[in-house]
Amino acid sequence: MNEYTVTVTGSTGKTGRHVSGQALKRGWRVRAASRRDGGVGEWVFMDWSDRNTWFPAFTGSDAAYIVLPAEHPGILDQAPAMLRTAAYAGVKKIVLLSAMDVDTAPAGTLQPVAEQALRRLPVEWAIVRPTWFMDNFTTGGFAAMTAAGHLRFPTGDGRLPFVDSRDIAAVATEALAEDGPAGILPVTGPQAVTHSQVAAALTTALGRRVEYTSIPAEDFVTDLAAMGFPLEHARHMANTHVQLSAGQLLIPVTDTVERITGRRAHSLEDFARHHARTTP
Repeated sequence: MNEYTVTVTGSTGKTGRHVSGQALKRGWRVRAASRRDGGVGEWVFMDWSDRNTWFPAFTGSDAAYIVLPAEHPGILDQAPAMLRTAAYAGVKKIVLLSAMDVDTAPAGTLQPVAEQALRRLPVEWAIVRPTWFMDNFTTGGFAAMTAAGHLRFPTGDGRLPFVDSRDIAAVATEALAEDGPAGILPVTGPQAVTHSQVAAALTTALGRRVEYTSIPAEDFVTDLAAMGFPLEHARHMANTHVQLSAGQLLIPVTDTVERITGRRAHSLEDFARHHARTTP
């Protein structure tokens, strides 16, 4: 039997592990490409630092889901090269995880460079552009704030349609299918919420107090630097939050999840309850 085969990079990450699981449920063969075995699909060793491991990770696959490690040294050169490698290995469809703000990102930065490289390849492509992950508050960069019970951001009452990584993966998995959607796929949660609402949802689900305080941008940069964020990235994030606070950055809610998957996107409350149930 000729199995439909997909390579999933970042297969142990926030979206990759869900894409792998959802692809397996469809009966596809999943080649989980990463430096360690995540226990989902067939593990194929692949290291962004070792180009010799790229071609074998894609050879024999019909489609590929590619996640870019933004902080990896040399990623600006490596991303286009890996996309080309996937195409040369015979992959017919590439689904790239990008970002919602790519159209306003400075030229020469990662997402614009990668998207342009993908569009030039002789493959069918889909670009998934999510807004910020709800998961950042629980398993991502801001998990320590949630654990301490205090979210500190320079966001005021600014609103953002945070999205559940399960929904990003659901859209990406649909796009990996032979007859799946192609082109630009913007993905958001079902409504724009404030950080106060995030704190309230986490408080209810976790059964302990999580508070939100709006702080000056310079304090936020200091906090992130202490948490190990690169200074330039911390300043960029602070500026984005300030724009949200001032109403200068408005990210519209999309219906992409419902339109493509046939179900409504997970709400903030859904996400918080799921995290509380599945986290030891």
